[in-house]
Amino acid sequence: MTLVQELSQFVVKASFEDLSEAARQALKIRVLDSLGCAIGALEVEDPRSVADRGAPIRMVRAQLADFGGAAHCTLIGGGKTAPDRAAFYNGALVRYLDFNDSYLAKGETCHPSDN
Repeated sequence: MTLVQELSQFVVKASFEDLSEAARQALKIRVLDSLGCAIGALEVEDPRSVADRGAPIRMVRAQLADFGGAAHCTLIGGGKTAPDRAAFYNGALVRYLDFNDSYLAKGETCHPSDN
């Protein structure tokens, strides 16, 4: 079995109740941190802003409609789109302000919120 298959099986079988209390708290902190970054990115979407730092986010949002698809998934900030586009847009919001601290743990390659 490949590593991807093992990870897929773990995800399919996992439930919130199986997590330790420490893992639940860590998960909540990371989800709230990611949502906070996404909401912060929505704040820079104002085209009246002098620097107009929100232009890239508006461009990503505009592309969602261009690609069509069934609107089943929620967009942070409102609206719905296809699953792949929702993942792309919501992920762009989370990463836009790039508030991830440095994550230099031995043997690790990325920040926990990237997972």
